[in-house]
Amino acid sequence: MQVTPIAMEDASFPYRLGTECAEDVITCLAALGASSYLVVADTTVAELYGLDLATRIGKEAGPAHLLTHEAGEAHKVLATVSALAEQALECGADRRSLVVALGGGVTGNIAGLMASLLFRGIRLVHVPTTVVAMLDSVLSLKQAVNATFGKNLVGTFYQPVEVLADTAFLRTLPPREIRSGMGEVVKNALAIRPAMLDRLAGALRVDARYDDETLRWIIAESLAAKADVTRDDKHERRSGLVLEYGHTAGHAIEHASRGEVAHGAGVAVGMTVAAEVSRRLGHADAGLVPLHRELVAAAGVEPAIPAHVDTSLIRNWLAYDNKRGYLDSPPGHTPMVLLSAPGDVLHTGTLPLVPVPLALLDEVVDEAASRGGAAEPAAAYAGSPPAGPLP
Repeated sequence: MQVTPIAMEDASFPYRLGTECAEDVITCLAALGASSYLVVADTTVAELYGLDLATRIGKEAGPAHLLTHEAGEAHKVLATVSALAEQALECGADRRSLVVALGGGVTGNIAGLMASLLFRGIRLVHVPTTVVAMLDSVLSLKQAVNATFGKNLVGTFYQPVEVLADTAFLRTLPPREIRSGMGEVVKNALAIRPAMLDRLAGALRVDARYDDETLRWIIAESLAAKADVTRDDKHERRSGLVLEYGHTAGHAIEHASRGEVAHGAGVAVGMTVAAEVSRRLGHADAGLVPLHRELVAAAGVEPAIPAHVDTSLIRNWLAYDNKRGYLDSPPGHTPMVLLSAPGDVLHTGTLPLVPVPLALLDEVVDEAASRGGAAEPAAAYAGSPPAGPLP
């Protein structure tokens, strides 16, 4: 496995990436010498990989327990964390136990928050199984779950001791999840690393079929992009806020859809909204908007809000965005990450945020919804690779 050191101020951990490297994953876990291994996965991933991984850990590393939760964004709540913590304690977890977060961003956040709370903090290892997790969520110290008022409003900061990523896990993902991941890749290119735009534009596939070499390049570029803005900002409260590009409208769309719109797809549409807002405020020329839409469409996501998502719910959750409080925004405004051009982030003082009138944002959201059709192309689930055992 190729090792990339991840450093965020005083926090650091290795990110190990390979293809068909399950034995290396087990070896790395065994080397950590835990008293027990708490493998956390949703019910889908548990069937695909969790049972096999827990069995292998039990044979080669030490006692392993598979803890499961229901799949989906709707279950990323404190009640799920509490139920899993009770399961872990019933299995005999102690201060030397290790939490293995096996899955996508939802499981990573649930397991990460649980690890931070058990005995006031036990070790955490991420074993990501989705594109979004491999190149985005596991590279953040943020561990949070949703509340009634919006996404990721209850949580803390907690670092893993390692990330162990195998691109072979991605072979059983439906195209919907691959496209979601590519939404985050497009964000990294537009907001942080515009030098990758040309190659990325040629690499994106509407059918969501990518070879392992392309996936490794995409993940490596995303690692570099995140490092650029979090190296001196581990809590993502200054330069790291640029990673929230597209997330103001994106989170609201995702939350309003009750998880039917995947995270990265919501962010992708949220970026087109942000680009249009920037243009109307006079910060960006007209070319920025079509560039966003072309890249989002090339990734296989319709650059519009799906018709089935209630825009009144979107407008409600826009007012509860998790970036509130960073700026002294005027009444009726919300802070957003905006671009004037690829890689050129607008700032208010030292923060990469701009106060935006909610009335303008609501107007742009309504127009984006009027263009919307199905949540994804008709072929979104066609040709999905078959499920299989741990690669």
